[in-house]
Amino acid sequence: MGNDAHAFIVDDAVEYGLDKAILLQHIRFWIHQNEGKKSHTHDNKVWMFQSAADMAKHYPYWSRQKISRLLREMEDDGLIVSGNFNKVGYDQTKWYTIQCLKLNNRKFESKQPIPNTKQDTKTDTLFEECWVMYGRKGNKQTALRYWKKLSTDDQQAVNKCIPTYIKSREYKYRKDFQGYINGVNRIWEDQVEEQTMKRISI
Repeated sequence: MGNDAHAFIVDDAVEYGLDKAILLQHIRFWIHQNEGKKSHTHDNKVWMFQSAADMAKHYPYWSRQKISRLLREMEDDGLIVSGNFNKVGYDQTKWYTIQCLKLNNRKFESKQPIPNTKQDTKTDTLFEECWVMYGRKGNKQTALRYWKKLSTDDQQAVNKCIPTYIKSREYKYRKDFQGYINGVNRIWEDQVEEQTMKRISI
């Protein structure tokens, strides 16, 4: 649960508030998951069903009571409609679908989060250090793009491995820096292996 990410559509949040935007996306997600299932198609609409208590397990920062209130308000606002299509009479779990076609057709798009400027500054500083140490060979902008795709651990490993690599090869025989740090080839790991083998042989 600690690593869960809860999504919402910004337009929903602007129009209806953040809480309702999150619930709308939750309902929208399950409606789309249930498309094509006869058991979830009623009155020519696709539905999802879930109790407020079950939703509260997915959203631990909300109480069951708050979720129930939000769902009632969303019904009153005409955003969703509820129904009961349960096969047994004593099951009162509500079913929900999105009333407004415009809302139902909105799609979630993952956008770049707000940048962490402190982390970016630290990353760029280490890149500059490695770029200079490597001899400024290659295309700096391409290298920086590859650099930012590396994990922090990989960036630290590159920083440690460059001295061994440049000692073992003349400038003209070195890979361009962007080739050296390409996350697909991971050339710097060759130096890690070489250093490990030397320690073992000693």
